[in-house]
Amino acid sequence: MDEQPGREFEVDVKPGFAVTMALLVLVFAWFHFVATRRFGAPVPLAESLNWGASVTVLVLLGTMIHELGHVAAGLAAGHQWTKAVLNGAGLGVVIEPRPRGWDRVLRSAAGPFAHLLFALPLLAVAWFSTPGGELTASATQTSVWWVGGISSLFLAVLNALPVPGFDGAKILEGVRELSPRRTVVARRFAKT
Repeated sequence: MDEQPGREFEVDVKPGFAVTMALLVLVFAWFHFVATRRFGAPVPLAESLNWGASVTVLVLLGTMIHELGHVAAGLAAGHQWTKAVLNGAGLGVVIEPRPRGWDRVLRSAAGPFAHLLFALPLLAVAWFSTPGGELTASATQTSVWWVGGISSLFLAVLNALPVPGFDGAKILEGVRELSPRRTVVARRFAKT
């Protein structure tokens, strides 16, 4: 019984990934540091850095769930996940073969949808853990759950926009591939 060796799964980590994560921690820490002072409850810088790191972990986890949404849709279509890429833009995956038509639409939409599903429980936890049930500016700007949930919601919606390189543009390209006129033109070029 001969077994053919399958492709090995690769993880490609670029130096920009660590830089991006460090910058996210600093941006979120600065946001927390300023917000706590503005609301009259200043905290030490170390606590703001810890808070920034916590929000960054939630954002990274949301991005991982986003990419796993792509992977799940690809695997459901019989495709293979071959590589994970951690770079300055965050996290990405390579799934082969390249999708076309409905596979492209579904695989591209699965990422933002999974990210949205990740954001909703964070926002629910934030809502139910708000002190006294009051939604105040200080509660929403100093809660890890609120900022993590809003950031994840923002990333899900942003990635669904039809901007080149984002999943929204890939969804539109998949829809264009489904167009009967485009299919006829593609067949004509294939015959020549």
